[in-house]
Amino acid sequence: MKTKVVLNFSPEAANTPITNNLIAKYHLLVNILRAEIDEIGGKMVLELSGKADDIRKGIDYLKSNGVGVRPIKEGVRRDDDVCTHCGMCVSICPTKALAFDSETGKITFTEEKCVACGVCIDACPPRAMEILI
Repeated sequence: MKTKVVLNFSPEAANTPITNNLIAKYHLLVNILRAEIDEIGGKMVLELSGKADDIRKGIDYLKSNGVGVRPIKEGVRRDDDVCTHCGMCVSICPTKALAFDSETGKITFTEEKCVACGVCIDACPPRAMEILI
């Protein structure tokens, strides 16, 4: 089983070996899709793989250690009415889910390639991208 989650860390939780414990104690494969940690806490987007019961126990562990956990059910969505096709997202998309179409002059979004890392959300000036949770 695989699931994607957004984790929000307090400053105290940011100093805990969270991902190491998910791997060692709960036998999960952890794919870090995005991470931002600073003095006021942090945020991570993870893909967790393993047995459903182990994932549930791992998420319970996170919550018991003061980590906010939000599942990502559908990934990233682009609001085509808001997108100005400026291209800011294209150069920073690690999976090339966002690309420039030279024929139309528009930005295309291939949801199947998207890993919901959220980099495009921060880069988008008109805020046309959002993580669906």
